[in-house]
Amino acid sequence: MRLRPAGIAEIEALQRIDKAARARYGSLPGFEFVVQAPAIPAERFDGGETILAEAESGAPLGFALLQPLDGLLYLANISVLPERRGHGIGPALLDHAARRAEALGTGAVTLTTFRLLAWNGPWFRRFGFTAMPDQRIGPGLRAIMDRQAVSLDPSTRETLWRPVSVVG
Repeated sequence: MRLRPAGIAEIEALQRIDKAARARYGSLPGFEFVVQAPAIPAERFDGGETILAEAESGAPLGFALLQPLDGLLYLANISVLPERRGHGIGPALLDHAARRAEALGTGAVTLTTFRLLAWNGPWFRRFGFTAMPDQRIGPGLRAIMDRQAVSLDPSTRETLWRPVSVVG
């Protein structure tokens, strides 16, 4: 497997990975809406960078969408094909995100996620993410949280971060 920047011509493949990755929510009562939602809109890939994990053959396996937000690096999406879960792709994408945050001098990677689902909050915490202090949440991240609160129960959500060393 290798990681590389994704190109604009690969957005449809990224959208397919996103939809396939969300299929696992279908087995959870009350989460069918996650599966039924349309794929991540193409415009969400604007204003950031997308890192693609691909097999040696060039087949896409997963991706991470990173966006600068409030002086930090926001992990807007991380998705891995269901048949490739458990092969280190997600952790490799998270490590890449942390290295990008270090290189950019942002000081942390942030994200919002479901608090209790095993492949959400608990999974991120296994890789060094912790609850983000409320006083560190900037206006951009607060706006995302407010937007999510319109359709998601805020008590089921959490905002996490992984502080990093700043290079330079």
